[in-house]
Amino acid sequence: MPSILPRSPARRALMCLFAVLAFPTGATAQPPAPRTSRVTLQGSAKDSADALATFRENLAAIHQRDKARYLATYVHTNRLVRHSPTGMETGYDGWSAITQNSWPDTLIVSEMRVTPIAPGVVYGYYRYIGVPAPGDTLTGVSTRVFVRTPQGMRITVTASWNDAVPPTKR
Repeated sequence: MPSILPRSPARRALMCLFAVLAFPTGATAQPPAPRTSRVTLQGSAKDSADALATFRENLAAIHQRDKARYLATYVHTNRLVRHSPTGMETGYDGWSAITQNSWPDTLIVSEMRVTPIAPGVVYGYYRYIGVPAPGDTLTGVSTRVFVRTPQGMRITVTASWNDAVPPTKR
């Protein structure tokens, strides 16, 4: 019958490490979470409200096909991140949205939510139904990360994915 004890000193040390990590004592337990101050909560609420206002401004600009207004909701730096199923690109300069004028025929937004993730940083999400052209409907998810800038909250990360195409009905 094979022995269940480790054979080498390295294996024994690894087993000891696993045992220590698996059964933490009071000395290795996580410290209590810091208490949230009223100032932090007020800052988070303001960040969330400002991010939500920028989110709504961004979508209103899409509905009105107002490129200048749309682009104004983004950071105009190399820290802009655009992510899609085809990959990730960074930077404001060279972004196709600056030169293109393609707008969805219809954009319906639901489940819009924001949540603060750090002081001055808010994550946002919404589901969409889009009609890029009559007779063509897409559904999916768009996400944004907003950061506080001297100009207010601006989008620094934008991502969008269409849902998988549902199976054909019989």
